Amino acid sequence: MVNRLKKLSFQFKKVLKLTSELSRKAGYKVYLVGGVVRDLLLGKEVFDLDIVVDGNAIKLASRLARQLNAEFRKHHAFGTATVGSQGKKVDFVTARRETYPHWGALPKVKPDSLAEDLLRRDFTINAIVIGLNKGDYGKLIDLYGGLKDLKRGLIRVLHSQSFLEDPTRIFRAIRFEQRFQFKIEPCSLRLLKQALRKDALNSVNSHRLRNELILILKEPEPRRCIKRLNDLLSFSFITPSLKLKGEDFKLFKRIEKALKQYQEKFEKPRQLQVWLVYLGAMLVRLSLREMKNVLHNFGFKKGERIIVTSMSEGFRKIKRLDSKVSPKVIHRILDQYSLEAILFFYAYYPRVKLRKNIEHFLEELIDSRIELKGRDLKELGFEPTVLYGRILKSVSYAKLSKSLKTKDDEIKEARRIFKRLRRK
Repeated sequence: MVNRLKKLSFQFKKVLKLTSELSRKAGYKVYLVGGVVRDLLLGKEVFDLDIVVDGNAIKLASRLARQLNAEFRKHHAFGTATVGSQGKKVDFVTARRETYPHWGALPKVKPDSLAEDLLRRDFTINAIVIGLNKGDYGKLIDLYGGLKDLKRGLIRVLHSQSFLEDPTRIFRAIRFEQRFQFKIEPCSLRLLKQALRKDALNSVNSHRLRNELILILKEPEPRRCIKRLNDLLSFSFITPSLKLKGEDFKLFKRIEKALKQYQEKFEKPRQLQVWLVYLGAMLVRLSLREMKNVLHNFGFKKGERIIVTSMSEGFRKIKRLDSKVSPKVIHRILDQYSLEAILFFYAYYPRVKLRKNIEHFLEELIDSRIELKGRDLKELGFEPTVLYGRILKSVSYAKLSKSLKTKDDEIKEARRIFKRLRRK
């Protein structure tokens, strides 16, 4: 594995070298663990590092952060710490044993051996480690058959109580299964279904469920994950009336296509939260009141709630675009919505005229901001100031319909509008 470690970014290689040196001086043993090892073995790109420490992880991470002049956060209750440097994140955890007071609860931890630490992890493929010590640097250590499962494409839990102790592993099993096109190992699948029959998800805090749902929707192909999740447990854990049907999955497919077209069509596409488009599609058939209750109960952020509810509230306005309308009308209707909502509407309505108008907005109108400001109107001596909002709005519409090119053009148009308003 030494050669694979050499393929990591310069910053990560620096972190591993320093970690190895600092741990040796402290008398600790350190190992690369979890998703990073799995992804290295699969030839995937690595974005974060996870390091298990047979010793005090918080002390070791603190010393590393000082060496790198990096950000440092610690979590005493779990014996963990995070070091952030140049956009890279490294998590340190003290090798530990976990006990769960009840299903779905956060674990209580106490230091233990590497073998015990690996046994507490979710799946065998995430329980493979790489030594970072002087005597075993780059050596692969596989205590629980994770390498074999990785080669066979199997998601296997490490013990029979795994899904009951932490039911969020149900979501993780589905994510990994669909992301890597693996299969949940038959015995593990039986244990998963058994946990569902025992209503294990009811024991999980709604905010933790929200976080797992977001991770599902952030997967490269969320439609596959949504389908698998729906087949195994449905989405009644969100609200009993949420039942996804064939038409919903057709919509998810149209969303995939719309997002791909958007990314390919624009040289520098705007950043958007793709997962919100899928969340809106999942919830849009609920009543507005129930949708708002779901978003509130699961603790989604205010901005996220506004974007998703706008998808439900905007149907009547958006339907106006299914006809020949002026650029002014297109801009007035669409400018009030987020890019996530606009792409949702594009996917939801496969109507030619409506889509052409949305495409025109995205290609020509979305950045049609005027240079003229209220302070310019003040310098020009326009009074009363109460008219400024109406003048600027009218100038912005004129920019669309009259193709105003320069700020001087905008000033001339503002003078004309001002005279008209004063006459009224």
